[in-house]
Amino acid sequence: MSEKIGILAIGHGSRLPYNNQVVTEIANMIAENNPEYIVKAGFMENSEPTVEEALQSFEGTGVTKIAAAPVFLASGIHITKDIPEILKLDPETNEGELEIDGQKVKIVYAKPLGSDKLIADLIFKRAQEVL
Repeated sequence: MSEKIGILAIGHGSRLPYNNQVVTEIANMIAENNPEYIVKAGFMENSEPTVEEALQSFEGTGVTKIAAAPVFLASGIHITKDIPEILKLDPETNEGELEIDGQKVKIVYAKPLGSDKLIADLIFKRAQEVL
C-alpha cells in the first residue's frame, strides 16, 4: 500500500479575518502546487476550523500519514506544549497516531518557520517594495 500524505497547516488564529485568510491561502498554495497531498488548515484560537476540526476533516480522504506544520515564526507555548497535546504526540519523538476512518494514521510534527534564507529574502523583498 502506498502512502497518501496529508499536511495540516496550523495557524495561531485571530479575531481579524485577514490573519486567518493568510494561513488558509498558504495551505491552498501548498495544495495547488502539490496535488498528490491532502492539505488542510486549522487554528489554535479565535478561528475555525480548530486544529481538532481540521484533523477530523481528513476523514474520507484515505490519508495514511499526516505532517502537522505550524505556520508560526518561532517556538512558544502553542508550539512546545499546546499543539503537541492536541495532536497527542509522544514528547520523546514528536510523533503520534490518530484514528481516521477506523485506521491508524501516523502524525509527525514539523518545526516552526524559524530563521531561514527564504524568510530573510521575503522580508528584504517587502522592504524593497516600500523604498
